Amino acid sequence: MQQGHFNISLSLNYKAGGPLVTRSTEPDEALFRSFLLTFRMFISNDEPVHVNAVYNTIWTTIRSDKIRTDLREASKKWKESCQLGAIRIVTEEGPQLPSHLMDIWINGWYFHNDRRKEATVARLMADGIPFARHAFLNHVIDATNYVFFLAQVIVEARRGGLLD
Repeated sequence: MQQGHFNISLSLNYKAGGPLVTRSTEPDEALFRSFLLTFRMFISNDEPVHVNAVYNTIWTTIRSDKIRTDLREASKKWKESCQLGAIRIVTEEGPQLPSHLMDIWINGWYFHNDRRKEATVARLMADGIPFARHAFLNHVIDATNYVFFLAQVIVEARRGGLLD
């Protein structure tokens, strides 16, 4: 993460008549947990720096049509990434949206605020194939990219005197 990436990968290998073999590369767990402590401020609805609150503040104070266009496009992609992900998880309960997976992992698994969410993560991981985990990790990357985009917009807009 300090090097600017999460270093994740998931590979599946299957040969006819053989088992499905998965290999998963994930970020260092201690560094990732540390990252999530700060990161969750940006994706927790009740926080004043939630990405939607930051977006709305920028939108109402920016004096640049170009930046508004860029903001609108980035917001559209962010909303899509909350609904669709690189990996689609469907359980008996139905599709598991990336935003939901991030919520249950952060608030159930990592910080154990909600035992039902923790149990949901445990059920998703029970089969031993890390699809749900990687869907969560991919969404963290999408969210992090959006946070960095918004931060860069603020920096550039302040530098150019484009904020009221």
